[in-house]
Amino acid sequence: MLSVHPGPIARDMSDAAGMSEVAQPPALVANGIIKSLKAGNFYVFPDSIAKQMGDAYKSFAENVVEVSSS
Repeated sequence: MLSVHPGPIARDMSDAAGMSEVAQPPALVANGIIKSLKAGNFYVFPDSIAKQMGDAYKSFAENVVEVSSS
């Protein structure tokens, strides 16, 4: 199972949202999913903006979301 969190991706939706200039190629999402599956990761933050969010989220995820109850 993966939790995929892309930022602005070059598609119609990013164009409509006025984010064409910062949108990144869709292949980043597909490649990120494949890489994460191979590595056994749960989260995918495939593009540069998503990676910034992932870095900010990492501590919360490790300490709250991923904590297993014993």
